[in-house]
Amino acid sequence: MTEVRTFVAVDFPPAVKTQINQIIHRLKPLGSMIRWVRPEGLHLTLKFLGEIPQEQLAAVYQAVERGVVGIAPFAFVLTELGAFPNLRRPRVLWLGVLRGQESLKKLQEQVEAQLAECGFPKEKRQFSPHLTLGRVKSLHGIQPLLERISSLSFQSDEIPVTAVKVMRSQLKPSGAEYSELKVIDLA
Repeated sequence: MTEVRTFVAVDFPPAVKTQINQIIHRLKPLGSMIRWVRPEGLHLTLKFLGEIPQEQLAAVYQAVERGVVGIAPFAFVLTELGAFPNLRRPRVLWLGVLRGQESLKKLQEQVEAQLAECGFPKEKRQFSPHLTLGRVKSLHGIQPLLERISSLSFQSDEIPVTAVKVMRSQLKPSGAEYSELKVIDLA
């Protein structure tokens, strides 16, 4: 039985990926102990499913199709750089969502509710729409990066959401590689 590392996400247009990549290039020289997300890997995760049997993919596709029912296409904007859990002890560097946050939350809630009916447990933490820029491997020498994040302003172009993607994640020494399994259009 083949297992597939799977997640559900919203993708970004190439122009927005370019904007985000420019921010990463400005931050990279300031933090050597960060594993930065590659531009082709940029996405906003709605639900991480983990390793699932390939036979279960059809049920996942159907659940996501039910989850998008009644949600019309919308747009959001990325802004505000930050870190989880906070900028004093960062583990994940991110861009937050400005406009469109409520629509993203509704989409995520509906998709997650349908996937829960297929046996995927709901997240314990509240959904916080964000785009991961990088993962902090060590806090050593990170202060210049944190100061830059605190002072940097950013706002992306509008990001249209017309579909949700079920994605495959393959872990490789160079980092995770993502590929589309199924595109599900919004109503």
